[in-house]
Amino acid sequence: MVELEVFDKTMSMEEAVKKFVRDGDLLSIASTGTPSPYAAIHEIVRQKKRNLTLLQAGSGQETEILVWTGCAKKFIASYQARVMAGERAFDRGLRKHKVEVEEFTNYTVTAMQMAGALGLPCFPAPLSLVCTDIYRKRTFMGNNKIVVMDNPFKAGEKMALIPSIVADVSVVHVQRIDKYGNAQAWGGLASTKWGALCGKKIIVSAEEMVDHEVVKFSPNYTIIPSYKTSAIVIEPWGAHATDLTGYYDLDMPFGMLYYMSSIGGDESFQAWLDEWVYGVSNRTEYLRHYSEKFGPKALDRLRVKHRPSSEVNYGGSYQSYREMLGITDEMMEKSPDLFEIEVE
Repeated sequence: MVELEVFDKTMSMEEAVKKFVRDGDLLSIASTGTPSPYAAIHEIVRQKKRNLTLLQAGSGQETEILVWTGCAKKFIASYQARVMAGERAFDRGLRKHKVEVEEFTNYTVTAMQMAGALGLPCFPAPLSLVCTDIYRKRTFMGNNKIVVMDNPFKAGEKMALIPSIVADVSVVHVQRIDKYGNAQAWGGLASTKWGALCGKKIIVSAEEMVDHEVVKFSPNYTIIPSYKTSAIVIEPWGAHATDLTGYYDLDMPFGMLYYMSSIGGDESFQAWLDEWVYGVSNRTEYLRHYSEKFGPKALDRLRVKHRPSSEVNYGGSYQSYREMLGITDEMMEKSPDLFEIEVE
């Protein structure tokens, strides 16, 4: 067997954002509330990327930070989460930077991402959408955002179609990844898979890197194949303060500090950014500052209890095609037609 050289995609988040996120990009944030790729979001803010179109099925702090800091020119989502009453930094940011808002639903945003990932021009949507202002108001990328037409498979019936969307770059945080870039995730994935795969380039941050054998023996957890991954960033606690199944819980007290700063006014929110985004140069410094402020054991209270899923059998003969056919090295040397390269 000829082993091919591995193209190393591993880099820091600073390098990944500098290399793959450009001003004016359509940025897909591959999460619906949790786990959010905050390590990537904070780095995008630190590098002062501008004129981004933000795409996310269901949004929270990620887009609020990007909108308020002037990174965004347009916001496409189904909602912007509101934990408490009061005007938010998001509201003030929309007005201050004149950010355009395009509203869809959780389903339609995810369906557009899925269509883009699969190379489809459009995707069917519930006809009930025509009864809403999502259908009646605004256009999408200069075209009708929802088109109603005759169902070609059932006479007399109407159907709705929504356009596909392909992002310039996607950011996503997952549990683990191998050196090739096969990214694995589990738990409540929501729009994570399609939010990532609709990107021409994908920056994947992960809690840890595991051996390729681990990925091979649990293939159903792979949501992003290696050839789609543009950058691998090993970023423990990269989704904090949201939760990550199998690793840590939602940091509710920290989240409440954030939301109080958001509704507290511009000075209050700027102080939070100065401390937790601009005041640290990377995720390692972020975690160090967290431990210094809240105590060395503060993060430990968020670590989850060990609770593995039920066992399944992935057994097989694990033979190569050569072994199955009984082809030896000697036979291959004598017959060039039998030469092959096995690739992991």
